[in-house]
Amino acid sequence: MKTPPIRRRLWLGLAFVLIVAAGFRLWRLHSIPPGLFGDEAADALDALDVLAGRGQVFFPSNFGREGLHMWILAGAFKLMGLTPYAIRLPSALAGIIAAGAAYWLGYELFVARTSRDGDGQGLRNAWLTALAAGLFTATSYWHVHFSRFGIRGVFTTMMAALTMAALWRAINAIERAGAAARGGLDRRGALWWAVAGLFMGLGAHFYTASRFIPLFVGLFLAGWLILTWLHVLLRPPVVHVRGVILGALLLFGVSAVVFAPLGHYFLTHPGSFTQRAGEVSALQDGFSLSTLQVIGKAAALNLLQFIWPGHGDMARFYNLPGRAVFTPPIAALALLGLGVSVKRWRNPVYSFLLLWLLIMASPSFLAVDRAPTLPRVLGVIPGVFFFPAIGLVAGLDWLTARLAALSVRARHGITWGLAALLLLLPGVITFRDYFLVWGPAPETADAFEVDMTTAWRWLEAHPPAGPLYISADIYKHPSFSVLYEQVPTTEYFTRIDPQLHWFDARRAWPLPHPDSHPTILVGNSALPPAFIQNLLHIELTPIGDGAAYRATSNFYVEGESVIWFSEQLGLISQFILPPEEGKGEVVMVQVWRTRGPIIDDIAPYQIQSALLGPDGSQIVQVSDEMGVRPPEWEQGGAFVTWQVAPWPGEDKASGAALRVVPSHQPPLQPAGAEAGWVQLPLKRTPPTGP
Repeated sequence: MKTPPIRRRLWLGLAFVLIVAAGFRLWRLHSIPPGLFGDEAADALDALDVLAGRGQVFFPSNFGREGLHMWILAGAFKLMGLTPYAIRLPSALAGIIAAGAAYWLGYELFVARTSRDGDGQGLRNAWLTALAAGLFTATSYWHVHFSRFGIRGVFTTMMAALTMAALWRAINAIERAGAAARGGLDRRGALWWAVAGLFMGLGAHFYTASRFIPLFVGLFLAGWLILTWLHVLLRPPVVHVRGVILGALLLFGVSAVVFAPLGHYFLTHPGSFTQRAGEVSALQDGFSLSTLQVIGKAAALNLLQFIWPGHGDMARFYNLPGRAVFTPPIAALALLGLGVSVKRWRNPVYSFLLLWLLIMASPSFLAVDRAPTLPRVLGVIPGVFFFPAIGLVAGLDWLTARLAALSVRARHGITWGLAALLLLLPGVITFRDYFLVWGPAPETADAFEVDMTTAWRWLEAHPPAGPLYISADIYKHPSFSVLYEQVPTTEYFTRIDPQLHWFDARRAWPLPHPDSHPTILVGNSALPPAFIQNLLHIELTPIGDGAAYRATSNFYVEGESVIWFSEQLGLISQFILPPEEGKGEVVMVQVWRTRGPIIDDIAPYQIQSALLGPDGSQIVQVSDEMGVRPPEWEQGGAFVTWQVAPWPGEDKASGAALRVVPSHQPPLQPAGAEAGWVQLPLKRTPPTGP
């Protein structure tokens, strides 16, 4: 039995879109993006809690996040182990499915509804619209970027596409059933309404923006029914009102059941529903005229990023900075398609697409911490890609009419050649921008914490023989912790490996005993300044791809503290490194002794350092974080800290003062100190040399 031509064309088109989407999302996924971004690591840390039997529907850390993505990651770790590839593969697969679902949605919106009319040209245009929307989604730089990024956002695009495709499958089933449905639902139609509800409910378990999808679907169906009742929406009206109402009730009923576990969590944890959005909402301080202006500016910037070169999202971890969603030729098609859709708004297909853009872009209008921002408009995918597809078809129709004097063969050669060019062009530009420009850029490596993954990979091949010291710009950096220690979120600040110690080499340097065979790794994000490298004779040897270094230093301090600031922290010595020519900046260096960690005191201490004038008054004061936090203080350990301050000159500086202030607490009180300040002489040499 032969496959019907329409079905064969459907499956061939779907296969083509999926192959293209897979190529862009799976090729070199092991190496691009490089490293592992902190947000990816945060979700992976929660996934480790799932594997430890502590899975939730909502994870409250990091401002609160819906949990289904973490469960999927946990499954990936079970199958493949914990690697950056395992973290990103689920997102890549979601992106492939989203592109295929965009093509399916195009079939339901255009082909399935046009095939009943028997218009050959209209049917060809419908097929082209569906194929173009699928390919524009598959080759979109924006969607490719988020599909290769192991965070939750791309799942919104997948669930939105599947929800809308199933919804229109259900609507078309009612219209095809005609009188046989008797104004109600047949079994097949009911099934698709339920499937749409399933997808819509699941979408809410991935990302906050998905909460707008039920609002959009409800407004569209209600509007279509009301306009039908008012005899406004005439092409076509809702033929089977009772069937649509019953289907909508089934859709929202199934969605509510699927959403129920998350809904129960929100009811039993007041504030969690708005926790994340409330942090960035323009309405958090109430509504006023200025609020309206802020929302209007955010809306303009977030819409402009779709079409205007140089006005796209500037965050490198979300975009090639400034890149617009559409390249100029496709932006022109999108604007044309938008105009065609507005002109045809009485057709429910076009009003559906217009309402989709308006409702699903609105989260970016209300969240105003930064604009433009691509993650918060992910909900418009794949709907927004139908506008250039509609514009392409409209433009080809216009061109065909202008070429009427040519032969059919010549006319088809020009129009279909142009169509092929416009369909292929976005993919070529995306390949260049993503794989040849964005991926290899050093700035991308920095944004995706390559220094931490470089350190992890090096340690996989070179297990440390003694204590391990890691310098990073973030304490207990999640990108390293999740890969090296594989510690879940609930145990994140628990000391799993007593040999692992964290510090920030921009502010401090550990002084392990040389006989302990220490391994010190320093990332590009937290390198020691040159004057400390010279003072401590630190040698940095690149490892891996050069984003991190193995450090060696023979500098070590014997002896006990002279001044104990607390039971665990004492000062051995302070000395200064004045500028060579008498003008410029002075470096004030402290050498500390520790008697063990303060496990629960995670926040950094502040070191406040001052220079004193001849009369004992403070003439210069600086403050900086102590680069070794209390949980990292070792029994019998030592480390160096420093601060840089303006040098007032030899004749003005006659002494120094120092105090240590814990976070949100009074200063530490050494014996004899006034308000925590310890007065010290101006020494110019360290207690011991290298």
